[in-house]
Amino acid sequence: MTEAPQPEARKTDVAILIVDDDSRNLFAVRETLEDLGAQLVLAKSGEEALKHLLRQDFALILLDVHMPGMDGYETAEMIRKREKSRHIPIIFLTAINKDEVHIFRGYATGAVDYMFKPVDPHVLKSKVSVFVDLYRKTEEIRRESEARQRLLDENERVRREKLHAEQALRRSEERQALVLRQLPIVLYTADLTPGLPFRYVSDNVEAVLGHPAGCFIGNSAFWEERLHPDDRSRVLAQLAGIRDAGLSTLEYRWICPDGTERHLLDQTVVVRDETGAPRELSGTILDVTETRQAQQQLAHSQKMEMVGQLTGGIAHDFNNMLMVVIGSLERLAPALADDAKTARRAEMALQAALRCSDMTRRLLTFARRQQLHPEPVDLDALAGGMAELMERTLGRDIEIVIEAPAEPLWTATVDRSQAESALLNLVINARDAMPDGGHLRIHTANTRFSEATTAHGMSIPAGDYVLLAVSDSGCGMPPEVLERAFEPFFTTKETGKGTGLGLSMIHGFVKQSGGLIGIDSTPGAGTTFRLYLPRAVETGRAVGDSDADAPEQAAGRGETVLVVDDDSDVRAVAVQAVTAFGYRVLEADGGASALAVLDGGPVDLLFTDIVMPGGMNGRELAREGLRRHPGLRVLFASGYANGSTVEPDADLGTAETLAKPYRDADLARALRRVLDLSVIPPPEDGGENARPSRSGEPD
Repeated sequence: MTEAPQPEARKTDVAILIVDDDSRNLFAVRETLEDLGAQLVLAKSGEEALKHLLRQDFALILLDVHMPGMDGYETAEMIRKREKSRHIPIIFLTAINKDEVHIFRGYATGAVDYMFKPVDPHVLKSKVSVFVDLYRKTEEIRRESEARQRLLDENERVRREKLHAEQALRRSEERQALVLRQLPIVLYTADLTPGLPFRYVSDNVEAVLGHPAGCFIGNSAFWEERLHPDDRSRVLAQLAGIRDAGLSTLEYRWICPDGTERHLLDQTVVVRDETGAPRELSGTILDVTETRQAQQQLAHSQKMEMVGQLTGGIAHDFNNMLMVVIGSLERLAPALADDAKTARRAEMALQAALRCSDMTRRLLTFARRQQLHPEPVDLDALAGGMAELMERTLGRDIEIVIEAPAEPLWTATVDRSQAESALLNLVINARDAMPDGGHLRIHTANTRFSEATTAHGMSIPAGDYVLLAVSDSGCGMPPEVLERAFEPFFTTKETGKGTGLGLSMIHGFVKQSGGLIGIDSTPGAGTTFRLYLPRAVETGRAVGDSDADAPEQAAGRGETVLVVDDDSDVRAVAVQAVTAFGYRVLEADGGASALAVLDGGPVDLLFTDIVMPGGMNGRELAREGLRRHPGLRVLFASGYANGSTVEPDADLGTAETLAKPYRDADLARALRRVLDLSVIPPPEDGGENARPSRSGEPD
């Protein structure tokens, strides 16, 4: 049989502490106050009462005065000393201490009332109920105050969060506005009425399009009139169908107030209302001028590179053919010594072939595959030394002035012959730009770039450069011609009066030299070309150094030379020339056969072409030959003059390269120089990695 659950005690919101050492009195008071709805906590001593006060708060304390141990007065004093309980009202109950002294002491300890036993239940109940109601009202006021404070705190929190959100939104909008002002992007909305007049344009429209926002609002004619004439009909036709398309992407040219053209990318979408009907246009206008210019420069650079590769390949093959012609004519000359007329014709043919050789060198310079021989050059002295030649080239109607530099001129590091050719080309261009005469000024100066600079497909680091400027008072160049000035085969001259390679060759020479070109030209006011060439590092140079060795010094001394070339005619000419110099000559038509010859007997010098078919080029052949025979000397020949189509090797960096077509004297001196280089013996272990070391000094 299970017990019935006990009813849950009614929770009260107020507690009364009753302290009395007599259980009967505790019972009587509890019975009297039980129907007040308060929690009645009973204690039989002052000590027990203090323990209850540590655990909870009370609306009233009914405290007996006369108790063993700690009496009521002492208990009251302890209660009043504690901050947490000092506010609780105390009513003393006593049956003994009824004189005025005790009553006064009771009130002095903080009591609110002093009652005598036996206590009238009705009076006690009435007095206690007053304190209970007062406690409840006080608690209600406190709770309301706390609730009000919580509400105020919450409102303050919400207000602060709203303020922070507004500030963050404002900062975000300011950042967005700042970004939009810095970007070349215009935001706009426009009507769908005929002409598509603008309703709104962003504030940076003036920075992008050159006109303030007020010029565009409501006036479609303003925007249309400034479209490039070649683009206007196409743009307006595409916008006419935007209702059906829903969006549009346009690229067109815009005429700025100063007359310049900007390339704009205009992207527009149709904004619809709740019913789906077209309401307005919203779009962006992006300035893509620099992007399009970069794309054009890249395309131009790629075109120049392709033309350069084609030109270099043609020049390489042509040099091989000229090698046969020049070599054969030089072999033929001694045999014609007795026939003056035939000898003269042979000499004319030789000179013509040499002029063709000079042309191929210019083509290789244009293709940036010509080996340059940079040396310290005084550009002012170079221009002065060419003065007479330039005067004859210009004629009497053009006055030439070579201005002395304002300060001592730095020395430039350039190929002297190429620099002379570039200056002469610029002078000829200036002459053609002044058919009725004029003035030509040549100016040199020291220039220092504080940062890297780029122009016309060239980039140079910060540093010191020497300026060579050529200015004329001729017809000048319009912008469309100026943009194509260095384009190969582009010319404004009549057919047959210009190849269009002059400026391209100058461009190749300056770029290969590590310099930069600048142009200023105004139609009707002349043109100035500025060549910035790198400053030379001042170093001492031995006096009397010369390659012009005496013939007897360049002759062979019975050494063995292996001639390697895949072209049989070129190889035959080289073999004849080397044999005539007094060397023992072996020959091979490629890398594999050359290695077999090297392994078959002693060879003093390997004279090989660089660019050869069959899987092994001249540099690879030289590396393998040196690995097998460390004492081998190497001399290269190349129709590219520097073998630029073959990657160089650090082990062969000091090997000399002879440019085709070469003369007999050039070959003789080169062979002698290479053979006379001292060779340090290889390591004793004879390892496969042994390499010759050349000192570069004659024996």
